[in-house]
Amino acid sequence: MAGSVAPGLSLLPVLLVLAAADTLPAGEMWQSPLYAVTPEGGSISISCSVHTNGTLLGVHLKQGHVPKALRVAFYDGESAPTVDERFLGRVLFSGPPDRLTVTVQGLRPEDTGTYFCEAIMEEGKAWGAGTTVVVTAASACPGTQLAHFTFPVALALGCLLVLLGLAAMCVLRRRRRQIRNLCSAPDKSMTCVIYEDMSCSRRNTVSVPHRGQ
Repeated sequence: MAGSVAPGLSLLPVLLVLAAADTLPAGEMWQSPLYAVTPEGGSISISCSVHTNGTLLGVHLKQGHVPKALRVAFYDGESAPTVDERFLGRVLFSGPPDRLTVTVQGLRPEDTGTYFCEAIMEEGKAWGAGTTVVVTAASACPGTQLAHFTFPVALALGCLLVLLGLAAMCVLRRRRRQIRNLCSAPDKSMTCVIYEDMSCSRRNTVSVPHRGQ
């Protein structure tokens, strides 16, 4: 019949709709901050915001590289949160699962790494962009940073004093050479007299040779 449709063609729109539904993401995860630097013993707060039309089962905080990141904590808003033994007593949760803030306290240098928020939904999973955390080691001595600053200053002052000393030595040698030249004049009747100038300038002055009385 001219108006009949092949069975395969009638199923094509349904198959396209199903294929499109399978490619749609289960939800979106927004994570912040992207980067943080904190000293040893400090803390970092990571925000995990989930947008989904389905059912949110909970949120993981993981450390490492997706998808083999290590679990740090899990929170679903109903049962008690679970925390990995490496972070026991150092993780706090605030807010509902879809707007969760995870705070990690007492950070250690080995906590340095990238942390990801992972939303678990009935329809699938969604990952955040990640937060790179760098934990800087504390100085062994409280005065170390001050010492690092004062050492170059002291070195520069020492070099300046050495240069001033060398300049003073050059001036003294020049004056001694002048005195030696004056006192070694061929006329023996000339007497070389040196007197100290007691004026405000306080400079040693060489007098002009004169004949002895």
